[in-house]
Amino acid sequence: MDSGSVSNLLIEAGSLMLIGMLFVFAFLGLLIVGVHLIAKFCEAFPGESVQELKPQPRRAVQPGVDGNVIAAITAAVHTHRQANKK
Repeated sequence: MDSGSVSNLLIEAGSLMLIGMLFVFAFLGLLIVGVHLIAKFCEAFPGESVQELKPQPRRAVQPGVDGNVIAAITAAVHTHRQANKK
């Protein structure tokens, strides 16, 4: 290889590196601006806070399912897990 081709390759590598770094810098800058805009939007239009939300009461069993059926399924799953334990 002659010295001209090596220097051309180094110049091309340097330019590609600078272009890549500029793209990353631009993307990160846009990301920061976007996060700040979203924060300002959330401050301007606050939604329901966590304290305002009332927890919904949970039902342990649905009205159409018998408790004996649930007990049988639970026992079957437990037995299956115990039999297939490694």
